Amino acid sequence: MEKLSVNILVREEEMDDQKVFIVNNEDTGVADFGDTLNEAIENFKKSLHLYLETYPQKKELFIEGAKEPLLISRILV
Repeated sequence: MEKLSVNILVREEEMDDQKVFIVNNEDTGVADFGDTLNEAIENFKKSLHLYLETYPQKKELFIEGAKEPLLISRILV
């Protein structure tokens, strides 16, 4: 199985007075969330796998080494 390299954006938000983590990929529009960062990432992976099963031609976008990695960092203002 080939490895996929996916750029994600992670943010924290309040949902029903509770902090949640939201993970999304702008190339696909796939997003998911969780109460912890690890849970959000695992949920995102499941959602991305479902997306790629539906649109297998999109897998080419994420084959490891296919494009330069993007560094996303958090800036508090």
